[in-house]
Amino acid sequence: MNKVVRAIRIGIPIVAFAVFSLWLLQQPELFSVSTVFAVCSACLFTMTLTTAVSRFIASVAEAEASPMPTSDTSRERLTAWSVLLLFGIAVTLFEFVTVYLLSGSDADFLHSFSNLYYRSDVAHYMGIAKDWYAREGDERLRLVFLPLYPLMVRALTFTEDYFWGAFITSQLFSFLCLIAAYELFRLDMDALSAIACARILFLLPGAAFLRVPMSESLFLFLSLMAVYFARTRRFLPAGLFTALSAFTRSLGILLLGLLFIEMLFVFQDAFRKNGRTALRLLPPYAVCLLVGCCGTLAYLVINWQVSGSPLTFLTYQQENWNQRLGLFFSTAAYQSEYAMLYLRNGDLDSVLSLSIPNLLCSFGALGLLFADRKKMRISYLLWSLAYFAISIGATWLLSAPRYLAMLFPLAISLRRLCKGPSAKWGLEGALLLGQTAYLLMLAADMYVY
Repeated sequence: MNKVVRAIRIGIPIVAFAVFSLWLLQQPELFSVSTVFAVCSACLFTMTLTTAVSRFIASVAEAEASPMPTSDTSRERLTAWSVLLLFGIAVTLFEFVTVYLLSGSDADFLHSFSNLYYRSDVAHYMGIAKDWYAREGDERLRLVFLPLYPLMVRALTFTEDYFWGAFITSQLFSFLCLIAAYELFRLDMDALSAIACARILFLLPGAAFLRVPMSESLFLFLSLMAVYFARTRRFLPAGLFTALSAFTRSLGILLLGLLFIEMLFVFQDAFRKNGRTALRLLPPYAVCLLVGCCGTLAYLVINWQVSGSPLTFLTYQQENWNQRLGLFFSTAAYQSEYAMLYLRNGDLDSVLSLSIPNLLCSFGALGLLFADRKKMRISYLLWSLAYFAISIGATWLLSAPRYLAMLFPLAISLRRLCKGPSAKWGLEGALLLGQTAYLLMLAADMYVY
């Protein structure tokens, strides 16, 4: 086993160096500021991945500890949920009132948010909720957006205005995210720490989109529930929530990897006790993983029914949004190039709302994964690295803060790295101000996606 680990520690950096070298040879300039950003991104990721894979291989010999059972009584759980819900409502009201007062809108309080948020991808979701997918015209491009969130909006819309149904849906699931996060974090820590981690997750800059009529709140809630059931060894509901997550956002399918690792730990523990009994777990585990694939398969079927091909959404993403799978360190390079271009052109709006948030969140998330690579639960770490590589690797990335806010392990890492009460409260205060500023930029119609 030690030889395998040593081979991994040597092999992964060699492969990473080869991939990076091939990419670098295709660049117009070998030595530039953008290359420095790419090198930093690639090195952080490679070191984190090397540790993660080494830890995973080592865990084959000894499974990670089972989740700590919660000791909450019904009253304690209800108290924790109430505290978090009051916190979520207070933060939401504070941010909405702040945005309303500083935006200078002439509309009344409620309708001002219709003006502020009915933009970007929101219109596509509303179109799906109202008219489903289309075969022709610009409406055919809605096919790149998955259907579960619009279906929830349709179910919760009681008037002809689907925006308010979407607004209610997002607020509802953003608050449910707090409860789901608490229950998941409680498996590994005491109640007060779990509440604090749930608050941090709610306050991440990109988590501002939990309160916007888009699919983030539903996706995060379903993902948290999938992981919670996997950690508590209830793999059938874990597979079901994984399928629902993948029916909300395409990245939800990556949760199958996390489920598989948790299944492996349980199987490994059972095999030590009784090999024959452990083998009986394999068929139901396979069924659970197949259930987890159903959300993605259902989306591909919808593509086929609407357009005649199950992969049409990929074509639309590339032709209309220049979105395809790329290399995450290439994203760091071109985002730094655009930042310098914006500065030369005096385009401070793009620098403040697009370049800085994307670069800070990308490197911040990667830095947290690196700093916590030896302590983070191995299934969380490997899933986070896969999620980071695919979401940040998308060409023409505009939404790194929004995507990375779905990485719930970051909340645990932030809490763990902050020592002392003042640092912990200071972190939450800084996150609240940063998130509010992000919403204000959105309200000001700056380049926030």
